[in-house]
Amino acid sequence: MNAIEIRDLSVYYRTPLGKVKVLDSLDADFPESKTTGIVGESGSGKSTLGFAITRLLPPTSIVQGSIKYYGDDLMKLPSKKMREVRGTGVFMIMQDPFSRLNPVKRVGDQLLEALQVRYERRGEAFDFAAARKEVLKRLSDVKLPDPDLVMSKYPYQLSGGQIQRVVIAMGLLLEPKVIIADEPTSALDVSIQAQVIALLRELQESYGMTLLFITHDLAVATAVSDNVIILYAGRIMEQGDMADAVKKPLHPYTQGLLKSFPSGNYKEGKLFSLKGLPPSFFDLPSGCRFSDRCPYAFDRCYKEEPQVYQVEDRKVRCFLYDKR
Repeated sequence: MNAIEIRDLSVYYRTPLGKVKVLDSLDADFPESKTTGIVGESGSGKSTLGFAITRLLPPTSIVQGSIKYYGDDLMKLPSKKMREVRGTGVFMIMQDPFSRLNPVKRVGDQLLEALQVRYERRGEAFDFAAARKEVLKRLSDVKLPDPDLVMSKYPYQLSGGQIQRVVIAMGLLLEPKVIIADEPTSALDVSIQAQVIALLRELQESYGMTLLFITHDLAVATAVSDNVIILYAGRIMEQGDMADAVKKPLHPYTQGLLKSFPSGNYKEGKLFSLKGLPPSFFDLPSGCRFSDRCPYAFDRCYKEEPQVYQVEDRKVRCFLYDKR
């Protein structure tokens, strides 16, 4: 069963230079109780996808297509119903965890407020003692030492890694079915990144939640994801099982991302890097969007945009897999 199903999703932003299409006809399934890594370079449309699912895009944006959450099309829900889905249905962890917390309120008060939202939406009476006990447990679940002390502090008194764990604890308190983690480790140092990634994987397995893990780092995504979606310039280039994609990447873009990993066999010389830069959304190529950077591009790639081809259990947008 899929927690979220996306069909023919396109998103346009209005800018001073005109309307620009930043997501183009996306089809994607997010299986229940699994982690899907959404990977791509900066500007590929990853965060836009997360904001589209939660309907937190700028009011001037234009969204087409459907996003179904357990059968309900989120694009058609009244605003009041959509507010009820956010938090207790779909919870989003932002790139900057400090943006999720009020700087002038103690951490414990904010977590209790979040829990009160869950009580109210379920029509339950709020029990302060029971709620405080649950907050302490969730802070312990995210491996924060001395939860009592954490509750008494203000956000500025905690480190970035601690705040990120507090935000994850807030998500657990709301008991959402889906968590969207938008670059949750990008602002953290490497050692803390590894801890947060391991924590998210452990929590996903323990609570059985569906996790959408947005990152520009394919190496990070491999550590936490069951499935993968590779985004490039607003298009899905490859999607399917993560282990299969790592073992045998199909799209040249996926191959390039994997080749850029430092390996244990690296001794000297330069690391591989993809040539060039992603195209501007205001000046997209007439053919394949990756053609100018692709080592296998041929004439057709510069003239036509490839369709999606099914290769065993994976989907890939590349003419190399056209059986003709």
